[in-house]
Amino acid sequence: MRKKIHILFSVLVLFSFSILHAQQLNYFLNQEYASYYDQALNSPDASIHTGFKPLLASQVNQYVSSDSIRGYNYSGPRRSWFYRKFYRENLFIIHDTAHKFWATIDPLFNFQASDDKGDSARKFYENTRGFMIQAGIGDKFAFSTSFYEDQASFPYYVDNFVQAYGVVPGQGRVKLLNSTIGNSFYDNGYDFSVSEAYMTYTLSNHFSFQLGQGKNFVGDGYRSLLLSDNSFDYPYFKVTTTFGKFQYTNLYCLFMNTNQELLSISAEGLFQRKAANIQYLSWNITNRLELGIFQALIWQASDSITNKQSYNLNYFDPIIGVSAARYGLDNNNHSVLLGSTIKYKVNSNILAYGQLVVDGTGPSNSISDKTGYQLGLKFYNHLGELMLEYNQVRPYTYTSINNAENYTNYNQALGDPLGANFKELNAQINFHFAKHFTFHAEIDYAIMGGNEMNTNYGGDVFLSDTASTKSITNVKTGQGLRGNLNYIDGHISYLMNPKTNMNIVLGVTHRTFNEPSVSYNSPVTTMFYIGFRTSINNSYFDF
Repeated sequence: MRKKIHILFSVLVLFSFSILHAQQLNYFLNQEYASYYDQALNSPDASIHTGFKPLLASQVNQYVSSDSIRGYNYSGPRRSWFYRKFYRENLFIIHDTAHKFWATIDPLFNFQASDDKGDSARKFYENTRGFMIQAGIGDKFAFSTSFYEDQASFPYYVDNFVQAYGVVPGQGRVKLLNSTIGNSFYDNGYDFSVSEAYMTYTLSNHFSFQLGQGKNFVGDGYRSLLLSDNSFDYPYFKVTTTFGKFQYTNLYCLFMNTNQELLSISAEGLFQRKAANIQYLSWNITNRLELGIFQALIWQASDSITNKQSYNLNYFDPIIGVSAARYGLDNNNHSVLLGSTIKYKVNSNILAYGQLVVDGTGPSNSISDKTGYQLGLKFYNHLGELMLEYNQVRPYTYTSINNAENYTNYNQALGDPLGANFKELNAQINFHFAKHFTFHAEIDYAIMGGNEMNTNYGGDVFLSDTASTKSITNVKTGQGLRGNLNYIDGHISYLMNPKTNMNIVLGVTHRTFNEPSVSYNSPVTTMFYIGFRTSINNSYFDF
């Protein structure tokens, strides 16, 4: 019996001090996490395509040591089991004796409490519990899955969003207790869950395939006007082809429109499917200059009554530009979006980047003039980074004649959380000190144009662009009911384990929103919070 047990444990051995080089796993999308290695990837000496995220570890580890990320030195003296599990390693690590198979298991959580001094003196909480399993076979295949169960309550402006759209920002639908949202557990919070998974197979240095349920991001800034991780997870299949200075990504997605009327009655409302075919071509002209070309095709994949699926082989054309040439940008039955990205490494301490999105080609200042752009700068030093970013999107961008084909997913924008018809300036600091500590500060100021008197001024990306408008010839960014957003957040976090970005955080958020034209001011949010969490994804509450 003892011999059998010995053989079993020799096949699956739990290593207490083993550092895994999981080359085919995704790096976390969390942007504070990325601030530790962003400078290395954007060094003039680095030749890596960073425009389409998440990046694979095999890409990042060419320039960033996974063992020393965030200042950790794993070659130091051997520590106790408790120290290693809290500060260095995955909780459970499994290997076979030939090191062909490995797996890790880690808890995921977010236990956060906050006190709003500006809203209604209410207290809020977030209680997230989950797990993450990562595994690999050989050096070509990797797998990851994670699940969260969450109960949370939110300040006034987030709660209004949840009640209006039936989803928590970026985290899916809420569970309702009664027949109407108004009788959900508004005072006590919402119940929701999130599940993510992906499989990656890297055939060679030139071809990589990934099938998953998750999020993707295009660009090098904080926001993305082309494809962001703002909305909920979605099924996708991604093919990445790399040859020399070129990288070509095909992304096939299945997005969802949720029926808001049914959401007000039942937690099991109708999902109306829409599919997307997205291409992104990146060209590293030099190590300093990277250009990208983007195309997205959206089509309604099911009718609104029977939910019957409808596909056309032309929709899956993998060649960038063909959909735009075939259907145009103003087609009644399809929605095509074009864009471009640019990144220039001025030197090892300064990065300039930008984006352009084109959703319509009408005359200047017309309703069909649907464009947006982004301009950004990042400044690096030994402490971390400073970022300045400006985003502007014209009215009616991302909308379509058929609102079932708008550029949205799960009742959220696929671009900037502000939707369209806005101007936004965002500044952020991520400074790392004393090895374990990070100071993060964000200031976001935006001017937005809202709707009034049943008039669509182009800021709501869920409406059809043929909805009633006040003017279709003198369309300007910020038109309509003007709103001014001021959002400030500052926090200090103490990193414990970089394997799951486990940290303790203490911070404060201040938000004001007012509409001078009607002398309306949303309740001020001044929220102090403390939390113990694993931060692997982004949560966008700065809207």
